Amino acid sequence: MPPRPVTPRDIYELRLWQICSDLLHVDDIGVKDDFFALGGDHAEAEAVLDTIAAQFDAPPLSMQMFLEAPTIERIGCRLRARSRKLCEQPVVPLQPHGSKRPFFFLPSGEGNVYYFHALARRMAPDQPFHALQTRGLHGAEPPFDHVEDMAADHIESMRSVQPHGPYLLGGHCVGAMVALEMALQLQRRGERVALLAAMDGLAPAPFFRDEITEIVQDPFEAMMFFGRGFMSWFGQALPLRRERLRAVEPERRSAYITELARERSMFPPDEPDDRVSRLVDLAARICRAGYEPKGVYTGPVSFFRAYDSALCETATGGWEEVSTQPPRVRELPGDHVTLFIEPHVDRLARELRATIAESQM
Repeated sequence: MPPRPVTPRDIYELRLWQICSDLLHVDDIGVKDDFFALGGDHAEAEAVLDTIAAQFDAPPLSMQMFLEAPTIERIGCRLRARSRKLCEQPVVPLQPHGSKRPFFFLPSGEGNVYYFHALARRMAPDQPFHALQTRGLHGAEPPFDHVEDMAADHIESMRSVQPHGPYLLGGHCVGAMVALEMALQLQRRGERVALLAAMDGLAPAPFFRDEITEIVQDPFEAMMFFGRGFMSWFGQALPLRRERLRAVEPERRSAYITELARERSMFPPDEPDDRVSRLVDLAARICRAGYEPKGVYTGPVSFFRAYDSALCETATGGWEEVSTQPPRVRELPGDHVTLFIEPHVDRLARELRATIAESQM
């Protein structure tokens, strides 16, 4: 099979992807693809530049700049060189179009929402899909140490898009646990959550009994764990070994791994050197939090379990412990990560669309 196109890896590439996709009426665009090879012409390039000027808070790009490197990746680098402020926005519209009730999605422990671009693309064209980005991944604001604080912050971000319920919530891995806490806080406010979708994520009690909570406390194991995750997301591994990591000075380890990821197009070329250390820190903080829900969720939980999951090995993931209703289990092909990429993501999208439709009957 030909290599998969490199999909957007941050908000700048995502917005540029949406601009080019809408203008060229081409959906399968990679960030390294040449705009003109995709069928674009000079007039359409002018239209892209006009839209960039309208949507990005930065000085306009010239046509000469565009012609020098007519790819989403290189244009994104030019925009970030002027400002990275957009990276800090808490709500990322992975699929912004449509008048239906939006679906709000929380990523897994490392906080990266762009891994779920393929799922968002496969939702109904009128089904908005917003990802809630974890504080601390970008910018100067420190990450939260407690799931309750993280959930409260996400609620305020979500309400800037949808002030009142019913809400449609979902999350992958620990994102499902944070979505549960959001649902409980909303429930106490008298708001209704019509859907809580746990995508291969355990309920809190079994999650904190799992060995993964110990793995991410060891910095070497955590880095190698994320390296194995990159293999699933991108189809290529990061060559990380404990012995090699020990040989790298501690203050240089994040830069070393980040550079390996940049070389393999897992990160943009100008990704900051501290990216991996931030990912590891976010995951470790959640695992140290020891979250215990206060109260019981009274709404429905839909548990999307991957057949080959190494995390969610039980039929229900423990979700019956936190809800007054038995979880609605949907078993799907793939593992903890490949559930979200081809060829399995089409099935996940179909099941999620059906679940959303059922929740609003």
